[in-house]
Amino acid sequence: MDNSGQFRQRILVTLCLLSAGLSIPAGAARPAGQTDSALDRGRYLTQAANCKGCHTTILGQPYAGSVAFDTPFGTLYSTNITADEVEGIGAWTEDEFVRAMHEGIGRNGQHLYPAFPYTAYTQLSREDVIAIRDYLMAQPVVAHEVPSNDMKFPFSNRSLLWFWKLMNFDEGRFAADEDQSEQWNRGAYLTEALGHCGQCHTPRTLTQGLDDDEKFAGAVLQGWRAYNITPHETGIGNWSGEELRFYLSTGHIPDKIASGGPMADVVTNSLRHLSPEDIDAMATYLETIPPQAGIVPALSDVSFNLDEPAEDSALAATMASGEQLFETACVSCHYPDGGGPGGAYPLFPHHSAVRAEDGLNLINVMLQGLERHGSDGYKFMPAYHALMNDEQIAAVVTYVGRRFGGYEADFSAEDIRKQRQEH
Repeated sequence: MDNSGQFRQRILVTLCLLSAGLSIPAGAARPAGQTDSALDRGRYLTQAANCKGCHTTILGQPYAGSVAFDTPFGTLYSTNITADEVEGIGAWTEDEFVRAMHEGIGRNGQHLYPAFPYTAYTQLSREDVIAIRDYLMAQPVVAHEVPSNDMKFPFSNRSLLWFWKLMNFDEGRFAADEDQSEQWNRGAYLTEALGHCGQCHTPRTLTQGLDDDEKFAGAVLQGWRAYNITPHETGIGNWSGEELRFYLSTGHIPDKIASGGPMADVVTNSLRHLSPEDIDAMATYLETIPPQAGIVPALSDVSFNLDEPAEDSALAATMASGEQLFETACVSCHYPDGGGPGGAYPLFPHHSAVRAEDGLNLINVMLQGLERHGSDGYKFMPAYHALMNDEQIAAVVTYVGRRFGGYEADFSAEDIRKQRQEH
């Protein structure tokens, strides 16, 4: 790694360490009558809803917006939700904020794009929505102007969203299931409403609504694959209850799996802050979701006896290059067998990103690296987007996929280039 690359990584690590916690800053404005305990509750709910993850850019001020969301219909930018009266929500009334969260309608009566997950937040109680608003209003004001959305015609016309809502949006608050326990209902509220897990883990229909027939079966969003989180053998069906609970709070299971990309951000900004009781409630709920088959084969169904490529073939040359690069850049942490010390490095064959034949998340991790704060500490893997060219990353991913993923991996430099363009 050159000196500039080392410097950039040190800066990124330092920034992540400095921003690991979320606290009420000294001197921040406080709504009249709000107590520390009330703001603590608002902070907890804001973290559970992962507002920071979607409304804070990598080097931006918390909640100031401008995070880009690429959709099939154009690019959207998250809004400024600080208390600035011009650029943020400082001039919004309680009712206007509640209406946005519950109905997906902005202050001026315009329909909001469903990249903002009001389809999930509609289930939140009014009390919880107001607690979130009060917490946001107590944070530092940031006068940041968000870029204009760049949506293709006719999707730039917000009035057409009423038709989308007619097909894809059911407005209404969460209703407890009287046949289920209090813990199960708490888990459902956290998973479906606050945590809005389905927004990433449920496939979309042609109209970009959630496909409830494949609920939590996995989907691709922002260039990353969110995996199956139903109790199917291709999902979390082979995880023990203890493993599921540990993963939710830490983002990994020792010697088995580790989160990266957007899921690592969810762990960092949201899940690690939840109480053990709420983590337990979410796990209890997820364990009862109807099983759905995912795209990643179960480990028990994978064969690791692939035929060796012909000695003089291009694939053989790619594998040789990939093995050499793996031994040079990867084995100090992952060991030659795809494991690693201390259980923090998942055994590659157990890892969904390694067994997934599209190689999507494996390529992304190679390009972007990994940063995650879990309840058990900080985890980091360097990014190789500037340290290896497309051919080299393709060789490593091909080698890892064939040796540890058990499938006929053969990735090209063009595959890597496409993923670079996604981010």
